[in-house]
Amino acid sequence: MNRLRTRIFVFGAALLLLLFFSNDFGLVDIQKTSIVTAIGIDAAEGGKIDVTAQIAVPSETGQKASNVEVAGAATVGEAIAEFNQKTGWYPTLVHCRLVLLGEAVAREDVFGVLDFFLRSQYVEDSCLVAVCEGKAAEALQAKSPVGDLTFSAIEKVLSTEAQQTGQVSVTSLREFAMGYFSESGGGFLPYLSVKREAMAGSGDPAGGESAGAAESAGGGGAQGAGENDADVFDASRTMLFDRGRGVGILDAEETLAYNLAASKTGLASGEVTVLEEGREVTYTLKMKISKRSSSLRLEGGTPVLTFRIRARAQVTDANAAGSREEIAQTAFVPAHVLRAAEEKFEARLSAAFAKSRESGCDLFRLRQKLWRRYPARFDGIQGGILQEARAAYDIAFDTLH
Repeated sequence: MNRLRTRIFVFGAALLLLLFFSNDFGLVDIQKTSIVTAIGIDAAEGGKIDVTAQIAVPSETGQKASNVEVAGAATVGEAIAEFNQKTGWYPTLVHCRLVLLGEAVAREDVFGVLDFFLRSQYVEDSCLVAVCEGKAAEALQAKSPVGDLTFSAIEKVLSTEAQQTGQVSVTSLREFAMGYFSESGGGFLPYLSVKREAMAGSGDPAGGESAGAAESAGGGGAQGAGENDADVFDASRTMLFDRGRGVGILDAEETLAYNLAASKTGLASGEVTVLEEGREVTYTLKMKISKRSSSLRLEGGTPVLTFRIRARAQVTDANAAGSREEIAQTAFVPAHVLRAAEEKFEARLSAAFAKSRESGCDLFRLRQKLWRRYPARFDGIQGGILQEARAAYDIAFDTLH
């Protein structure tokens, strides 16, 4: 019995050594494995698409990124399959955290390409989705000013922290799909632009020719960037969607107002200008939303959406020197500044509501609210609710302390 056990042990050890040195454990060599961190999708001729994958490759100093492009693919799935032929690697989308859509793709139903990610068992539904001004491929070539991989720099701009400030309308694949398949059919995505700026040491503190080149190129990417140039990502604007098709854009202030009224924004920052002693003074306020709601009711058959927002604010800066007493009591915001903040907030929120109506994007989920509260009236009203609805505002700002 002891001899048999010894023979089995020796045989097993020899087999394990053989498998080890032959690399035949059925595992893929990490050097031949690519980690796809971001996917960019652009429109191509003939209804086809160009797909760019940003791939992170382990190295001795951390990670290096390279972009691989498949041009003229019929589907995203076809492009992913072609990546193996181009690289000899085996791309996996388990680590893909960003899907970037080119502007031209957003003009059609974007779920013609996004359905691949919804079907995939590897892609997390928390994956971020954004629209890029110009081409997604060029944005993924941009040069981060802090040395991060491009996808990582974009991801930070679209982070949960950015959403909390109200400056960016961060959207995940799951959230965007929920809006698309809901009664409202509306949705939004952050609208990303790339701006060229010169880093310190370039010899031109104002940006010089780099800044001018950025303007002429429309912020489209990082091609031709010098060693001291970097690209700044901005996602303060928001693209509106109706049934998956881009129909309009909110500017930065309208985006902030929408987020304060309808998103998970908790602590935001904004500016308000008032007239004091014959001159204009601009205050920067930190605003904490304590209560927000929106309710739909019918008044004589007209849908009315009422926004109720309560916020507390404090002064964080001003473009005019304050007295010692004013600086010491910065948490106490003057009443006329609070009223001006309420008026500005209402005006920007009203502008966002108007763009929603004009573009046909049910940004505030009016159809969904109508379906839930007045199901018997839904069929008769829902078709024209965006044109017929009006907004009412109940907004009050108070000082933080």
